Amino acid sequence: MINISLIEPQVDFLSNEKVMIFIDNSNIFKGFRRYKIKADYERLKSVLLGNRILQDIFLYEGIVYPMSNRKKKWYNDLKNNSNYTIKASFDKRVSRKTFEKKVDVRIAIDMVSFAYENRYDTAILVSGDGDFLPVIKKVKELNKRVEVWAFKYSLANIIEEEIGEEQIYYLDDVLDKIRM
Repeated sequence: MINISLIEPQVDFLSNEKVMIFIDNSNIFKGFRRYKIKADYERLKSVLLGNRILQDIFLYEGIVYPMSNRKKKWYNDLKNNSNYTIKASFDKRVSRKTFEKKVDVRIAIDMVSFAYENRYDTAILVSGDGDFLPVIKKVKELNKRVEVWAFKYSLANIIEEEIGEEQIYYLDDVLDKIRM
């Protein structure tokens, strides 16, 4: 007999906890593509938030100019229907095949700025990128909690070492809950 509670993520959230969610969409989109799923971002928000108080949810992404009508519609739907704050910027070509996005820098600035402004108790970072280690350390120094949600294959070991496995949650474990 399988114990279902072992399969479900074990998340113990405080109901009065103020949360800000920071999504590196370029990072997680690769995971969704890898698993061949289309994610419902309203469901994703609900899974990440639990019963806590949402201060804001940010979606960061570098985009190629000109932006497609489909992408514009998706951003408008997220903003109008799910209250996402979209922080998209046009990528800059730095070589024939490489684009500079600066997504990580924008996320880092916002996480630290809002922590200084005491706008949240917990930052939820949706990315497993090891480049966020200094940001996570700084936010923790400001007596804020940091949770990381990432795909198992994309979580940098240094992130888990810094915040501990009890603050790591895997998107792989909730795919059925966020699938369209």
